[in-house]
Amino acid sequence: MNSIIFPGQGSQHVGMCKNWYENFKEVKNIFDEADKILNEPLSNIIFNGPDEELKKTNNAQPAILISSIAILEVIKSQKKIKLNDFCKFLAGHSLGEYTALYASGVLNFESVLKLVKFRGNLMSKSDKSGEGKMVAIIGLKISEIEKMLKNFDKKGVCEIANDNSEGQVVISGDKDAVNSFKSFAKSSGAKLTIDLNVSAPFHCKLMEEAAIKINSEINKTLFNEFKIPVISNVEAIPCIDVSEFKSLLSKQITMTVKWRETILFMESEGVKRIFEVGPGNVLSGLVKRITKNIECFSIQNPDDMDNLK
Repeated sequence: MNSIIFPGQGSQHVGMCKNWYENFKEVKNIFDEADKILNEPLSNIIFNGPDEELKKTNNAQPAILISSIAILEVIKSQKKIKLNDFCKFLAGHSLGEYTALYASGVLNFESVLKLVKFRGNLMSKSDKSGEGKMVAIIGLKISEIEKMLKNFDKKGVCEIANDNSEGQVVISGDKDAVNSFKSFAKSSGAKLTIDLNVSAPFHCKLMEEAAIKINSEINKTLFNEFKIPVISNVEAIPCIDVSEFKSLLSKQITMTVKWRETILFMESEGVKRIFEVGPGNVLSGLVKRITKNIECFSIQNPDDMDNLK
């Protein structure tokens, strides 16, 4: 039993998908269509940079989406795969959830691209004060961090943004509060803390204004019925109800991405192989840290398609 997962922001790199673009007409068509829909040469930034431009949230999010969809379409064509026969579940990490909705047939290419571009623009401007921050804490379990947060009396927002794997949790919030908690975590046994290079404190209540605006845009977008269940970041269980998933997408911007629980759910449902489709292999690494009972393959280069059986 298989599942397919899609990467989120941070997996982008200059030149991603270029070897696919040069070898498969499906990819060229998707990139060319994306440039027309957005009315901007995003493909040129993806292939040629500069890196600083590609890293910007308003560019990185649609760039990863386009690259992941392009690879997915080649896989479907070259390997003669029907996704609803091939996999039981789809999931994506934060931004990747939108790619999963495309793969499930819920959103068409133009709709998902416009929605993600809107989301990227929104999130890039959401930290008006410039005082937000995200930090990865390595070496403490989420239960330990939850307990620490209850006893943390620093003023300001400091919340769990991502439960990525056992011993890798990301916190998000006001810079002063996050820095104080970072010191608290170090003194409480964290092996490492890493400041994340992001444009805003994602997945915490500082993003409430963005959540309201994305909710309005989501409700203006046509959602079709699910062909394959998509596991929600917010609840870490599948959802095939369109109206419910629209609400979950809006909540996702302010709430914890439950990635560890998502993979454990797949394991409990008998999934034996997971394929990460898109640039990078961050999620494959997380899956391997979460469970030893699921094989995970990263499909980011054409040769990787040999693993699709």
